Amino acid sequence: MRLMLQVFARPKPCKIMTTLKDTESTWHLSKIAKTTGTTYVYVTKLISKLEENGLVAVESKGKKRVVKLTEKGVNVANAIDELMKSLDYSK
Repeated sequence: MRLMLQVFARPKPCKIMTTLKDTESTWHLSKIAKTTGTTYVYVTKLISKLEENGLVAVESKGKKRVVKLTEKGVNVANAIDELMKSLDYSK
């Protein structure tokens, strides 16, 4: 079923979006990269695109940039979760 998810959505952005749903954690760029098994450079570029499209909000806290899903981003992340469940995909 993992192959089917790759047909409908790219796995790395999906994993990052669903990871950001965890509001208990403070998500700075390096933590997102480490948690999702992606590179810092990849995360930085993707977060910039997500911010441009209103899916995440980024705020600077000292040297770190903290990322949070917007309301639109939460809706997209929930839709990704539903797709994963429909395809019996386990994180």
